[in-house]
Amino acid sequence: MTTENQNPEFELDGSQAARPDLRCYSVGDQDWVAATSDDEARRVLAEMNGDAPSDYADWDVELTSEKMLDQQWLDEDPPHAECGCLRDWLAEATEPTYLMGTE
Repeated sequence: MTTENQNPEFELDGSQAARPDLRCYSVGDQDWVAATSDDEARRVLAEMNGDAPSDYADWDVELTSEKMLDQQWLDEDPPHAECGCLRDWLAEATEPTYLMGTE
């Protein structure tokens, strides 16, 4: 077996980079992102908002609780249908990304 196929950064077939170990982080009071660390969570939110990551250095970042991961989100427009949960959106993420937020 070639060395590249033994590297854990590759899928079993050796052709693609493996999916990063993404977790759901709460950033500040109202945003959730898929990231691999606190700092990356801040960077994702900063990039989405067009800001410098240093602007978010003091923001609280916490891993999202199991209860919050499974909470169903509702569409803000009537009839307020369920639109998914953080756990589902996290499972669909293939790279660090913004998942959801409230205003």
